[in-house]
Amino acid sequence: MMLSSLVLALFLSPTSHAAEADNFTARRMDVADIAEPMNALANGYLKKAVADANLGGACDEGRLYEELQKFFANHSSGRLIQDVLYKKKVPLTVIPLKESIYKEWDIWDGYLLGRSKAAKSPLALTPMVRVGDTIVGVDKFEHLFGMGFIYFDKYYRKGESLRSVLKNGVFREKTALGGNMFATGVFSYADLSANFNGLRFWNHMLQKKNDVLGKNENLGPYVKCDAGKWAVNPSKSIDFRNYMDASMDESINCSKFARSSGEEKFRKSLTRLSFVDAEGNTTCPVEPAKLEAMKTKYDAANSGIVPYLDLTPFVVNSRGTEKVSYINEVQPLWYTIQNPF
Repeated sequence: MMLSSLVLALFLSPTSHAAEADNFTARRMDVADIAEPMNALANGYLKKAVADANLGGACDEGRLYEELQKFFANHSSGRLIQDVLYKKKVPLTVIPLKESIYKEWDIWDGYLLGRSKAAKSPLALTPMVRVGDTIVGVDKFEHLFGMGFIYFDKYYRKGESLRSVLKNGVFREKTALGGNMFATGVFSYADLSANFNGLRFWNHMLQKKNDVLGKNENLGPYVKCDAGKWAVNPSKSIDFRNYMDASMDESINCSKFARSSGEEKFRKSLTRLSFVDAEGNTTCPVEPAKLEAMKTKYDAANSGIVPYLDLTPFVVNSRGTEKVSYINEVQPLWYTIQNPF
C-alpha cells in the first residue's frame, strides 16, 4: 500500500478523532462546569437507547450496544457529542488555535493542526469544559465512548489480554489518533487515559464483570434485563465525574510530540503563558502532586488487581514533554518482545 493510501485509510477510520486540547490556556479562563447538564443528556439518551433496543427482542446484548453507540460515540456518529459540539447544549470554552499553545504549529509538526484551515476544523483544537474539578477537552468524551468501546469489546467480550488491548491503543494513538506528523503531531497520554476509562464506562453498562480497577469501583449496572426486557436501573445513573480525572488534563498528564520542532514550539508557548519554574524552565506537569495521585490510582499491578501488568505507563506519562518514541514508548522494545501479550 502506498504511503498516501495508508494515511487516507487511517483518517477515514470510524474511530479517528484527533482533535487536541489546550489545558494550559484553559487554566487562565473561566471554564463552566457541565457535569450536571451532560449527565442529564447522557441519562436521557440511555433511556432512549434501552427503549429502542427492546424493539429488537428479549434482552439482545448486541442490539443494546448498537443502540447505545448511536448516542455514545464520536462527533461523526454520536448524538451526545453532536449535541455538545454542534447544538451547544452545554456551555463550551473555545480557544482560537492562533491563541493556543499550538499557535506556531506548521504542517511539519502535525498536518491536521498546522494546515491553513486547521482553525475551522473539528480535527484541530477541541473546545474545553469542566467536569466537576477537572478541565478536559470535549475530545476526551469521544475517546471515552469510541476507543473505550474498542477496549471494552476486546478485553471483556473477546477475552484479549489487557496488555494487548492497551498496546493496541498506544499504536492507534501513534497513528490515526494524533501522535504523528500526518495527524496533529501530539501523542496524548490523556487520550490513553480516556480510552482506558471508556473501557470502565462500557463495562458498567451491564456490569457483568468487576471493574478493571477492582470491585470497589463497580458503578453499574446502568441497565438490567427484567422480565425479558431491558430496563434502566433506577438505583444507578451515569455521572461523568466518576470517569474524568486529572489524568485527562494535559497540563498534568503531559503529551509528547512527533517531532522535536513541535516540542520546542510547545515549550515556547509554555514560557509565553508563564508556566515556568524559578529557574525559568518550563513546567509540565503544572501540578506534580496531582500526577503522583494519578500514578497511585492506576497502579493496578502493585495493588494486585491486574497481576503482572504494569498498568500505569499505559495511562500516565512519568517522563514529561519530549519527542515520542515510536519503538520504545510506554514500554521498551525488549520488554514487548519478551511479553508480547
